[in-house]
Amino acid sequence: MLKIDNKWFFTELPGWLKLFHFYVRGDLLVLLPLVIGIIVIAFFSVKFALLMTGVYITVRQLGEMIYWFSQQFHERKYRPYDFGFKNLDNHAIYILYQTSAITGTVIGLGIIFYTLLYG
Repeated sequence: MLKIDNKWFFTELPGWLKLFHFYVRGDLLVLLPLVIGIIVIAFFSVKFALLMTGVYITVRQLGEMIYWFSQQFHERKYRPYDFGFKNLDNHAIYILYQTSAITGTVIGLGIIFYTLLYG
C-alpha cells in the first residue's frame, strides 16, 4: 500500500466513478470506505442514508471548491506528515488530507443528524 506513487495516485477514473465524486485513484483510498459505509447505513435506515448522501455530496463539493481556490492562489511547499506514502508529492498528500477532512466532516455531521433525528 505504501508503495503508491504519483502516477497511480493521479490516474483519472472512469466516468461512472465520478458519479460518486471520485476523480483520481487517490480519492478511493479515503472516500470509497466512506461511501461504502453510507451504503451499509441504507440497509438500516434509508432516510438516514439519504441524509448522509446529501451531507457527503455537499461537503465533497465544498471541499473541491476550496481546493480549486487554493490551487489558484497558493504554492505547495509545505510537506505535512505523509502517512508513509514517501513516493507521493506534496500535491497528493494535500489531497489525502482534504479527503480525510471530508470524511471526518461527513461522519461528524452524520452523528449530529442521527442524534437530532433518533436521539
